[in-house]
Amino acid sequence: MKIGIVGASGMVGRTFLQLINERNFPVQSLKLFSSSQNKGKTLSFRSKNLVLEPLKPTSFKGLELVFFSAGEVTSYEWAPKAVEAGAVVIDNSAAFRMEENIPLVIPEINISSVPKKQALIIANPNCSTIQLALTLHPLAQKFGLESVCVSSYQSVSGAGQAALQKLKEDSAYLLQENTSAKIKDSVAFNCIPQIGELNEDGFSTEECKIMRETKKILNLPDLNISATAVRTPTWNAHCEAVSLILKKSASKEAILTTLVKQKGLQVVRDNILLSQRFVDGWNDVYVGRLRQINHPKGWMLWIAADNLRKGAALNGLQIAEHLFT
Repeated sequence: MKIGIVGASGMVGRTFLQLINERNFPVQSLKLFSSSQNKGKTLSFRSKNLVLEPLKPTSFKGLELVFFSAGEVTSYEWAPKAVEAGAVVIDNSAAFRMEENIPLVIPEINISSVPKKQALIIANPNCSTIQLALTLHPLAQKFGLESVCVSSYQSVSGAGQAALQKLKEDSAYLLQENTSAKIKDSVAFNCIPQIGELNEDGFSTEECKIMRETKKILNLPDLNISATAVRTPTWNAHCEAVSLILKKSASKEAILTTLVKQKGLQVVRDNILLSQRFVDGWNDVYVGRLRQINHPKGWMLWIAADNLRKGAALNGLQIAEHLFT
């Protein structure tokens, strides 16, 4: 296949390269695009050094598939041009996710809604949405969902390479100076209960993404869902604490059995510490700590996943695998 990656030098772009190689995705030719400041730099892929190119009007000529992971502004401007050139676009930004005519896809849930090999834009969901929706999907199908409340604990890799570098520098500073006065708003040794801007109702951009996207993917527009998104001083992978009320009564074993059947989920039944470090580098979504709350149909559980893999690049690549292989 003739493939392009926009935002190839970023963390998700590099993860795309790694996963394409790991999963032996067929590549006839590969073009890597990045900002003009990276012009002339190279990235290694299958023993070759590929030059990073800035985007231009003819960039997408002849390409069949283009992964976008360079932010909303870039996607708004260039993704439609890639489609005009005849490519399938899988976009990792939030630019098109909530547009009615653009599919928002988790392959294990709703890949059947996407026509094969037809030039179009397909939206890759938010990282925190993917691990939540993949866990809720079998429960919604089997028991129905009355309400969902999720708190996400999101690693700094979700904010990009510059944010990781700042975490390193701020952490080193605090260890030396033993004071946080100069960097009190840093995530180093800290938790920041806001990711993105707040709207008039007090919800952050990240929280709105989780709530709106989950409803769209599960096709549950009236789902009562609320979210709190927290940036934590961890390197990679996101965790979520979820409280939910089912529409039908179910035993713990029935819920676990239902979750086990969901492709892409790994159910942790024993006393394994399901943390960011545990899931870092793995492809599946992990769920555990299932317990009943003081409600006949109410349950709590814990979800963890690598946000660069299943939360971004892997989900996008799985969409491409379904469409092209």
